[in-house]
Amino acid sequence: MGSGYSVGVPKCPSNVDKTDYNAILKLYDILDTNGDFEVESDEVAQIANIHVQNKIKTCKNKINESVRKQTLVIEDTQRCLNNEISAIKSNCDIKIRKLTAQRMGDLTLSQTKSDIRVKDLRTEIQRYEVASAPVKQDMFINAVSVDNRISFPEFFKYMRKRTVNLKQMFPHLYN
Repeated sequence: MGSGYSVGVPKCPSNVDKTDYNAILKLYDILDTNGDFEVESDEVAQIANIHVQNKIKTCKNKINESVRKQTLVIEDTQRCLNNEISAIKSNCDIKIRKLTAQRMGDLTLSQTKSDIRVKDLRTEIQRYEVASAPVKQDMFINAVSVDNRISFPEFFKYMRKRTVNLKQMFPHLYN
C-alpha cells in the first residue's frame, strides 16, 4: 500500500519554506523505514495516533473556544439587558417624579383654590349670620331685582327653586 507518490527524491515547491520542507522530508524518511518513498500501513500507525490526538486536542480547543465565546455572548447580552432595564427604570423614575411633581402641583393649586372658596363662603355665611333685618331685606331684594327694582322674572327664577320654603311659610297659597 503506497501513498501514491512516485519513487524518486521529491523537490521543494517554490512557494514552501525550505526549512519547513526539509523537516517534513526528514519525518517522511523516518516513517519510510524501508526507503522506497512509500509509507506502508504499519509505518503510519505511530503518526496516525499523533494525528488523532492532535485532532482530538484541536476539537477540544474549539469546544473550549466556542464555550468561551458563548459565555462572552451571554455576559454581553446580560449586560446589555441590564443596561436597557436600567435605562427604562431611570426613564420611568424620571417620568414618575415629573408626573408626581405635576400632580402635586395640581393638587396644591386645587387645594389652595378650595381653601380660598371655603374661606369666602364662610365669610359670606358670617355676613348673613350677623346681618340685621333691614340688611337681610336688602340682600333679598338684590337677589331678585334688576336695577334695584324687584323683577318678576328674577323673583320667579329665585322662588321656583324654593317651593318647599313657600309651602312651609305660606301654606294658604297652596289651597
